[in-house]
Amino acid sequence: MNDTKAKKSIGFYVLAAAAVVSVISIVLYGSAMNKATSAYGFMIAAAVVAIAALALGVATGNKLANWGGFCAAVLMMAGLAWSLTVMVDAIGYVISGLYQFSLLNTYITFAVCGGIAWLLFVISSFMGIVKQ
Repeated sequence: MNDTKAKKSIGFYVLAAAAVVSVISIVLYGSAMNKATSAYGFMIAAAVVAIAALALGVATGNKLANWGGFCAAVLMMAGLAWSLTVMVDAIGYVISGLYQFSLLNTYITFAVCGGIAWLLFVISSFMGIVKQ
């Protein structure tokens, strides 16, 4: 146990924080006004990849776990992009005054959390999970 604990780097903890924030953003996306099923798929896949990389890093100390942050970042960005495509009309309606801004509060909160998760995924991909 001490041997695998010594192999963890700061990127491990950054990836763990990113996984938690991504799960929070997935929960927030569930209460958004317009949702895309494919966005759910990408974001859930990002969280699963991050958790699997963390488990692989703890269990075996395998250097393959260092790719977890990069793969999760790509999947999270795809989920954020797909979620934006279904909200374009709603954003336009808010700008034109047909919708109230309060309809977008949940989506904006989700997008901020998702962006923070993506940024943490990117940072963890440069740091690595398991020390070389």
